[in-house]
Amino acid sequence: MMWNRKRRPNPDVDRSRGSLGIGALVRVVDTEQGGERWVDSIGGSELIGVIVAPGGNQIVGYPGVGEPLSWTVAFDEPVYTEDGRGPFERATVLSRQLVPVEPERNEA
Repeated sequence: MMWNRKRRPNPDVDRSRGSLGIGALVRVVDTEQGGERWVDSIGGSELIGVIVAPGGNQIVGYPGVGEPLSWTVAFDEPVYTEDGRGPFERATVLSRQLVPVEPERNEA
């Protein structure tokens, strides 16, 4: 029966990168495959935020549905698009533009 078929793991997926989901710390990157181009408002080289919700009207967390196409990301500082729109405290960002970031550890 097709409905109970288990998915095979995709060997091309880089599982060492971590995963995307609510609460994940992410870096927003530009991509040649579409998506918004963002500028860090404080002039840094990296735009970092936290995923707070799935982006748009997407069903997430149901078996067989797959990974969302976009996520809602909250930023510490307001951000702008490259064409000057903003400031945005939250934005919907394509999954392919998000790279999980490991939080810095303070070791004393």
